[in-house]
Amino acid sequence: MRNLNGSWIISVLCGIVAAMAVSFFAPVCLAGDEILAGKRLVKVINGVEFAFRWCPAGTFMMGAPMSETGRSDEKQHKVTLTKGFWMLETEVTQKQWKAVMRNNPSRFKGDDLPVECVSLGDCQEFCKKCTQLGLPVQLPTEAQWEYACRAGSTGAYAGNLDDMVWYWDNSDRKTHPVGTKKPNAWGLYDMHGNVWEWCQDWYDDYPRGSVTDPVGPSSGSDRVFRGGCWLDSAGFCRSAYRFYIDPGYRDYTLGFRCVKGQ
Repeated sequence: MRNLNGSWIISVLCGIVAAMAVSFFAPVCLAGDEILAGKRLVKVINGVEFAFRWCPAGTFMMGAPMSETGRSDEKQHKVTLTKGFWMLETEVTQKQWKAVMRNNPSRFKGDDLPVECVSLGDCQEFCKKCTQLGLPVQLPTEAQWEYACRAGSTGAYAGNLDDMVWYWDNSDRKTHPVGTKKPNAWGLYDMHGNVWEWCQDWYDDYPRGSVTDPVGPSSGSDRVFRGGCWLDSAGFCRSAYRFYIDPGYRDYTLGFRCVKGQ
């Protein structure tokens, strides 16, 4: 039997106490994939809340099958996103925009309405200022956007159209307060309809075959935006539908939301 002298016992006890202190006081950090999809995270800038939902790493079929009504340049291909991300729960509201930018370019005024009439550069400046204020965000890639929009679904929409979407048939020709329709399975509102949403990718045809963490071409003339809006028919609000325009374009149908990394 081993002879346990006093110094050895004290050493062991100190080690146990140290381990207990680390376990108790140190923050518990889960790996990205261990966070449940849809988990909510709230950050505050200048007294205004920014709520995000967790989108875990995963693989999905991006684009639309040949059989989907309205399909255009939406060639289906397998996409793997190796890192999870936090996506803003709603489109950026005018209240959130004003908290960061101190102005309001929108045509339809209202704190809880989505900000619109913003160019891609305007949105990037917003993200830059959020980052400087302690909330590092950026525009989503096109793949991140569609992955988050689908939230595990594979059809044209992430749920029932009229339950989830402000579009031509029900919008009364205007934007509506964010979060007043039903969310998708990951707790994200207005991914379909209300206002279009800028993505960071330059527009081009989809790549052939499977891809991992795509970010679009390195240059181009037009940027992608997604989701459809209050002025559109249902087909433009499909999960796979993609549109593109000059990045300097501003319109009262076009807004954005942002993503935060792990």
